Amino acid sequence: MKKVLLIVASLLIGMQAHAQLVVGAGYLHNIENTKSKEGKAIGDASHLNGFYLGASYNLAFGQHFGVAPGLYLDMLFQSKNVYEGSPISGIPVAGSASANYTEVALNLPVNLTCQFEVGSNATFFAFAGPTFQLGLMARSTYNVSASVGPIHGSTSDSYNHYGDKGDTNRFNLLLGGGLGVQVGDLQFLVGYDHTLLNASKLENFTTGRHQIKAGVNFAF
Repeated sequence: MKKVLLIVASLLIGMQAHAQLVVGAGYLHNIENTKSKEGKAIGDASHLNGFYLGASYNLAFGQHFGVAPGLYLDMLFQSKNVYEGSPISGIPVAGSASANYTEVALNLPVNLTCQFEVGSNATFFAFAGPTFQLGLMARSTYNVSASVGPIHGSTSDSYNHYGDKGDTNRFNLLLGGGLGVQVGDLQFLVGYDHTLLNASKLENFTTGRHQIKAGVNFAF
């Protein structure tokens, strides 16, 4: 029993010696597709852009392999504007409409890592694993205005996609990976994630997501 405890303690000490805190931020591009139960695409794919920021704690097992649990905040945005107007019998007629979408999610990735030195001060690494996602906010806001000559009117509304009458699931599971290079304390990486669960709460519809990311990390 003492030998087992000594071995475990040695492993923990070794892991701690190779532990590394990594903080970073980067760009996100999210592609969302919705299909019917028959597999027919519903409308065009939706594209959202945004950014992420957070940190991971890399625990090395030996020289090349490790595990990196993390905590990241994702923010995605989409904005659409429509404007139409033309004079009728010399009277100016105008109308405008805008729709804005904001999404905030908390991501908990658990990646397996593999790294190899490619120079005196550079390391090539790869990572892959699941990400547990919790949606914090998903809201659309709408603004419509119209005017006929001197008469003007406008209205606005909002929709909570995670609400009781919402159309989006708050929880999701992603699977993905990526590649990167570390030069000194800086890491440059690109990655891809794909959702494994249906993001839609609507009956007879399935919504899947593909997410591309590129970022810069600082390793302490």
